[in-house]
Amino acid sequence: MDFRALTLPFEVTTTRDDPIEVLFNPLLRHAVRYDIAVGYFSSNWICDAASGIAALAANGGKSRWVISPSMSREDWELLSTARSGESRREIIETATRYEYAALQRALAEDTRVALAWLIRDRVLDFQIAVPKNALSGIFHAKMGIFGDADGNLVAFSGSYNLTGAAGTNWETIDVYASWLPGDDKRVQAKVADFERVWRAEDANLEMFQPSDSLVAKFVEITQHAPRPYRLAKPATVGRRRAIAIPGYYLNEKGKLRAHQEQAIHNWFKGNGRGIFQMATGAGKTVTALTTALKLAQFCARSKKQVVTIVAVPYKHLAEQWCDEARAFGFDPLICYDQFESWASQFQQRLRDLSLGASEHELIITVNATFTGERFQSLLRDVDVTFLFIADEMHNMGGEKIRTVLPPQAQFRLGLSATPERHNDELGTRAIQDYFGPVVIEYGLDEAIADGTLTPYLYHPIPVEFTPDEMDRYRELSCRIARLFMQGGGDEDEPPGALKMALLERARMIGDAENKIGILKSLLVERSESRYNLVYCGDGVADGERNIERVLAMLGNELGMRVNKFTHQESNEQRRAMLDDFSAGRLQAIAAIRCLDEGVDIPRTETAYILASTSNPRQYIQRRGRVLRRAPGKLYAAIYDFIVVPPDGTTLDDAAFNVERRMVRKELERVNEFAASSQNAGEALRALAEIKRRLRLLDC
Repeated sequence: MDFRALTLPFEVTTTRDDPIEVLFNPLLRHAVRYDIAVGYFSSNWICDAASGIAALAANGGKSRWVISPSMSREDWELLSTARSGESRREIIETATRYEYAALQRALAEDTRVALAWLIRDRVLDFQIAVPKNALSGIFHAKMGIFGDADGNLVAFSGSYNLTGAAGTNWETIDVYASWLPGDDKRVQAKVADFERVWRAEDANLEMFQPSDSLVAKFVEITQHAPRPYRLAKPATVGRRRAIAIPGYYLNEKGKLRAHQEQAIHNWFKGNGRGIFQMATGAGKTVTALTTALKLAQFCARSKKQVVTIVAVPYKHLAEQWCDEARAFGFDPLICYDQFESWASQFQQRLRDLSLGASEHELIITVNATFTGERFQSLLRDVDVTFLFIADEMHNMGGEKIRTVLPPQAQFRLGLSATPERHNDELGTRAIQDYFGPVVIEYGLDEAIADGTLTPYLYHPIPVEFTPDEMDRYRELSCRIARLFMQGGGDEDEPPGALKMALLERARMIGDAENKIGILKSLLVERSESRYNLVYCGDGVADGERNIERVLAMLGNELGMRVNKFTHQESNEQRRAMLDDFSAGRLQAIAAIRCLDEGVDIPRTETAYILASTSNPRQYIQRRGRVLRRAPGKLYAAIYDFIVVPPDGTTLDDAAFNVERRMVRKELERVNEFAASSQNAGEALRALAEIKRRLRLLDC
């Protein structure tokens, strides 16, 4: 029976109802998920709800509890003065250990045994929340979420702590069901709130995972008493529902797009090794998750367990993968930041696989965590079928990261629109040797023709250097040429001088003084427009970052609603920003590099590229951000700011060649972008005069 068949109250008050009987137990008997965040709990509540939680276990469900220890004034004073994380953990564990011991003594024998087995079977998982920063006192949340096998959710909020007092006090609980109009947004808000707390993403909460010793007294009981409930079959333990491709990705024949189906077929034909080289926005993530799903199903038929580990460059990309994986029915574990927040769950999932208590697990991490010794030490414990997926796999060719690619992964999948590393033949060869050959090549022109991506108009915008900028550019170019001739430096140059000179010259192009004025002239008539993306340089002038000057112009001078997307914003801030952008509440986003890889912002209709490198990977990724399809989006537009020398100057041969080389490098990107655009002829004519002046008509 699913939740829809239950008669649920929309409100429970203890003056007329028993919450356990009318709400908790009916839902728990049909649930596969129970997440709850409360102030504290006691033996009374566990005794009352034990049968319902045992039914949850029999359904193959799992429950996550966020609680707060009841601490004395002395404990709080110690906690407030503790400086190290280890000291704070010790104080929390000491306080909580007394509570656990008291709880154990208070429980009747049958309930004590049930709780012990629920903890051992990982049906129950605890975290301890302690307020910090601006907050003080206990963690006093009052919310929970139930879920059934069909994905229906019921959320509640109200003053019902897991204590005996809550059953005697006058209390009220509001109940929301995901299938009822008007309730769905409230349910999703509760889900988001709980996940933020559980993942330790709330800046005002400090989360502690109970150590093994803290609950050892409970688990010891299971050595002398049988499990008092029927545990679900291994195939369904901890699963909300069977894994499956979401219907909205399938056509009327139940298939993905042709290029996605071909990619998966070719990968399996290649014995589970290969690279998906697919245009940005062409569905690499969905194709990879479908590949993982089909491998998991194959392993299940062969009575084998499989772990899939996905490595991505950035945290916000890991979050996107996590959301997509949940849509497929996976229960992903996300690993980054504090080792303690995910390590024990990582180990438990590997144990579940080894013991046959789980058929498949999906773990998502970021490259910085993946390369660390702690993560690598856990990887060495993998003793089941292993699929390793690297998103933006060109990053895996870096000098350090390519040395830690897991050799025990029998199955390997690399994803990238640009798998070859720019000016790094050794790194490119290393990742090709590890992942295998390209098994599908699906380019931009093909994706636009198929309707996978949006057609676009391309407008190269010439931007003249000021005379002073041009003089400085020539000086740097001469210095760079000299350093190259001397093998990267000489006795008169500091170490790394060549690299620093190259960076300064590149920043000059990205931050050319006239760019912001031209951007303003383009947007002054479009200040009411939405869905604008501005790529900025990372330079600083007069103590002010280039991106801040762009924000000031857009926001203060044009009155546009704009924000920045950089490494400084938290994941929560980024998600809120992208939501506001998609809804049109935010008219423009200014970014430097954080949007270069993997971020989904399909609502973008117009991109202004103020800065770009000569690396094809970066500018191809940036174009792909703009071309993702969205409802009502017929075309995209790209305005590409091309730096050119000032007109009317008389130059000697050396200076002329410097300017010629500068524009030639820019024209490589212009030709690439124009070739696939809907207005290729017009785009190329925009620079015809400059090409004639610099004798670049062959470019």
